[in-house]
Amino acid sequence: MTWARKLVRGSVGMQATNTRTRALVLVAAGVVTMTAWDQGRAEPTPARVDALFAQWNKPDSPGCSLAVSRNGTLLYEHAYGMASVELGVPLTSETLLGAASISKPFTAMSILLLARRGALSLEDAVSKYVPEWVDRKHPVTIRHLLTHTSGLREGFSLLGLAQHSPWDTNDAMVAVLARQTGVNFPPGAEWQYNSGAYNLAGSIVKRVSGQSLRDFAQANIFTPLGMKSSQFRDDAGLLIPHVASGYTADAAGVHPAYVAVGVVGNAGLYTTPRDLLLWAQNFENVRVGTPEMLAAMQQAAVLTSGKTTDYGLGLFIRNYRGLRTIEHSGGDRGIAANLVRYPDQKLAIALLCNSDTIDAISLTHKLTDLYLEGVLTAPAARDDGAAPAIVVLSERQLAGRTGTYVITPPEGGLADLQVSTRDGKLIGHSFYYTDTDFDLTPIDSTQVREPGGSVLQFSARAAGHPQQWTVTDEAGGLHGVLPLMAFAPAAVDLRTLAGDYRSAEIEASYDVVLRGSGLVLQPPGASEVQLKPFGKDSFTAPGIGVLRFLRGSHGQIVAFTMNRYNLRGLRFDRFQRVR
Repeated sequence: MTWARKLVRGSVGMQATNTRTRALVLVAAGVVTMTAWDQGRAEPTPARVDALFAQWNKPDSPGCSLAVSRNGTLLYEHAYGMASVELGVPLTSETLLGAASISKPFTAMSILLLARRGALSLEDAVSKYVPEWVDRKHPVTIRHLLTHTSGLREGFSLLGLAQHSPWDTNDAMVAVLARQTGVNFPPGAEWQYNSGAYNLAGSIVKRVSGQSLRDFAQANIFTPLGMKSSQFRDDAGLLIPHVASGYTADAAGVHPAYVAVGVVGNAGLYTTPRDLLLWAQNFENVRVGTPEMLAAMQQAAVLTSGKTTDYGLGLFIRNYRGLRTIEHSGGDRGIAANLVRYPDQKLAIALLCNSDTIDAISLTHKLTDLYLEGVLTAPAARDDGAAPAIVVLSERQLAGRTGTYVITPPEGGLADLQVSTRDGKLIGHSFYYTDTDFDLTPIDSTQVREPGGSVLQFSARAAGHPQQWTVTDEAGGLHGVLPLMAFAPAAVDLRTLAGDYRSAEIEASYDVVLRGSGLVLQPPGASEVQLKPFGKDSFTAPGIGVLRFLRGSHGQIVAFTMNRYNLRGLRFDRFQRVR
């Protein structure tokens, strides 16, 4: 379920500056015979493609750069909107844009190239290359990093809690991950998307090869493939010509977005859609790596339970409307991107946008609908303009479903589900999971659906049973129970929790302060956070997750742990601050 798993233009005159090409061969591999289903089929007209981007193709809007290829031949290339809204510079097909997490496959390939040389093994423990690694109880391997099965706490969250800039340096990431004494889960037991793990992999490339990831990828991937516009931006002071600015948008309009630079491995790639298609074609006509290496990247990882994931080595293995896809998207401040390849149809789509409010994945799906119509076997979602049936709950029904629910997630511990009403709608929120509001759309009088498609079944309080939600998603059922009475600890109990706490794992101290009739958490150098009682010795905290206080053998408070989905059990021990 989405909230529980997370778990990215120009005027008419300006359009003339964009490249529209239908005959550019991306690889010097000779003529490739069209597959039987494709022979004689007309491609969609430029007008049909351009229509998908019309809302951004304006002189006051950021936009997107697009390239589509089939069998290694460029079918269409075009850019829409502005590279710089302030300066009036339009996006063109030559403009460099941030690719965010599309960087990950290139980091994985760098590791594989080193493994082929015998410089490392995917089965090597991370501690072999990071000797300062503290936790030897949970052997995390390089393969675990690349398959998102490491169990490591999310390093960018750790740096944020430590009040480092989340976009600090690769060295800062290595240092904070090396200090961790615990993991979210035993390595290999679960799949959990982890950008910090890929940042760490980028640092391992540097430690093993003696070259920065920027230099290694340039020499071993970008140059051999002819990706002349691609590079890792590993220095915030590095100036790169023809780079688009990043933007965000809200009800008040378009605003500049701070684009993170300086960390690489998880992100940091700047490129063009045309260059990304050269990379995509390498999987068909191998020029970098070996067929065995590229096949390994597209092989789904297997958990210790025997269950498979939908992720290989830096690539998602998925399905769209009945067709197999190999893909990776990217999202960050001022960036939205997607690169998808349909290997059985020899089609690849690369889309880079300079606004984080553009849905790049949805746009590539719509492009797929155009280029592969007649081949897509699964039914398309209804898009005939008809409004879905509206289920309206009464005010009494709405009010009866609200409250703070205690969730027992599959991984153990406690999570929260906050249900409230706004403008006659049910709104969900979970500090443990995404920490953002999401709509709960009624299906009928007892069921609602969240944006990711998961269904929540409401059960009203009956004799001997509490009011509860049952959540059904791909992971099975989660049960949320609303306590019969809201937990309200006495002031004397709150006073025993107040004090100074320090985490050696992030080298930061937090204060728990009694403020009026409640508690607040005071992070170093940041605004205080209101703690809301959630259960005995448990509190929810915006931006933090769920705080759980721990007691010693005599009932005294000795520590608390911070808990959220991608950062579980981070311990802060109580100490006496010298004032």
